[in-house]
Amino acid sequence: MTGGRLFVFIYTLCQWICYFFYLNVMWLFCSLLGGIIFGIGPSTVAVYAIARKTKLGEEDFPLFRTFWNVYKAEFIKANALFLMLLAIGFVVYFNINYFRLFDDMFHMGMQVFSTIIALMFIFIALYIFPVYVHYDLEFKKYIQYASALSILHLGQTALMILSAVSVYYFFISFPGFIPLFAVSFIIHLNVWLAFRTIEKVESKGEQLKEVDYVKIGQQI
Repeated sequence: MTGGRLFVFIYTLCQWICYFFYLNVMWLFCSLLGGIIFGIGPSTVAVYAIARKTKLGEEDFPLFRTFWNVYKAEFIKANALFLMLLAIGFVVYFNINYFRLFDDMFHMGMQVFSTIIALMFIFIALYIFPVYVHYDLEFKKYIQYASALSILHLGQTALMILSAVSVYYFFISFPGFIPLFAVSFIIHLNVWLAFRTIEKVESKGEQLKEVDYVKIGQQI
């Protein structure tokens, strides 16, 4: 009995390792296919869409076809989202480092303000892609919904940040795993944690004033 359980455990572990590796390879390949800058966005959304299906218990779907269909269908919209986040992140990072060069009260105040904006940006980034692949919304409402979820469920958001930091240090400590599993594993962890909040909101039918116009539409 013990040997049978050990075999099942090893078999399941190998399945997950192959699953994460395969998705990571597809992400890398399609990111390069889009010239990196225009490939990362749709590739990331495609992995998020697959992670969502896995989280919701869907098993019998073709990985490559699902990935490729999402990649093509969401190419423009996913690029718009990714490039917007990239631009905002760059501006926030630049502002924090710029205001740090001065020691007068005004620039210190601006540094504090920029730090708050950076924290809010991190909150939104943690939820934006899980929200994107789960709901069919107007573009700006993805940001509004992600903001509301992150602020109204701060405990879960803090857990997501702690998990992200832990995973970051793991991959920094073992860089050989980065090209093999990093992106796919991080995305699945993010989806698993974010959906704890999303499913809680949906199951309780919570009315979020900030997002009471959100409706579940066509899902990827």
